Amino acid sequence: MIVEIPEEQLLELQRQAELGRLLAGVAHEFSAPAGSILSNRDLCLRLLDRIEKSITDSATARTAELLTAARELARVDQIAAERIGHLVRNLKVASRVADPEPQRANLNEIVESAVQLGKTQFRDRITLEMALGPLPEVECYPHLLIQAVLNLVVNAGQAIEGTGTITVGTRLDGDTIHIWVSDTGRGIRDQDQPKILKQGFTTKPVGVGTGLGLLMVRRAVVDDHGGSIAFESQCGHGTTFHIRIPLQQKRKGVE
Repeated sequence: MIVEIPEEQLLELQRQAELGRLLAGVAHEFSAPAGSILSNRDLCLRLLDRIEKSITDSATARTAELLTAARELARVDQIAAERIGHLVRNLKVASRVADPEPQRANLNEIVESAVQLGKTQFRDRITLEMALGPLPEVECYPHLLIQAVLNLVVNAGQAIEGTGTITVGTRLDGDTIHIWVSDTGRGIRDQDQPKILKQGFTTKPVGVGTGLGLLMVRRAVVDDHGGSIAFESQCGHGTTFHIRIPLQQKRKGVE
């Protein structure tokens, strides 16, 4: 017997699968700064002990060197701790199930959060660049837009074999905010382009893609924010996805 799974359940399963992959990448990213903090803390304690002894011995020059080293370790710890904090905040927003009401937000901050989370998926293989123009705040569901942009960034990374570049940009076009995600990947074949935004279609190998990722993006952008999504691609020369969010939105179900 074949049981048809409703579209909403398929989207939720896809969201959970994407979140699982995201958590795995973020967990790896946590290990480096956390290890740095712990290692530097122990070294700082040893340096402070030596500083106390050098002060007793009136070794002024040596004391200054040790203090400089301790300050540098403290600076590295602060950077590592801030990195962890940013990842935690971005992950909390991206993994949120639902916002009860839309919130006013700057979409540049949403894009930056998505890019930071996307970096955890690629390590040093791919360069992620941002070209963000000045934007006004807009009413939106931040978690849905972070998930949408993140999905496009991850898709772009999966389309790049070896090393490459992903560029994420924003600009204000009249009464619309334009977000684009461009990659230097393999591009989309001409015969696949008419099907790329349809449910269940994927060009990824079995076990990698479900064909629901771009459907999630379309639902978040079009249905939940009254926006639009389009793309341009040339096989062998990369792909650019375009999201447009109106400043004054008319979401699905809202008169």
